[in-house]
Amino acid sequence: MGLFTISCKKATYLVSKKEEGKLNWIESIQLRSHMAICSLCRLFEQQSKFISKQAKHLHGEASLSEDQKKKIEQALHQVQ
Repeated sequence: MGLFTISCKKATYLVSKKEEGKLNWIESIQLRSHMAICSLCRLFEQQSKFISKQAKHLHGEASLSEDQKKKIEQALHQVQ
């Protein structure tokens, strides 16, 4: 494989890395080149973005009341 030709396995890895904002310029070019020709990896990227968005949305809504936090702390102290 050439410098800008990557496998689907590497492309899916780079999609995940891209979501974390950690792609360097070579990886970015490799991913864009691969996405231009691979419809399955484009679909994977769409699904990955959707899952991340939903997980962030759910995480933002999740919170414990002060009473729940105290109960958890008490349970942890009993275990120790």
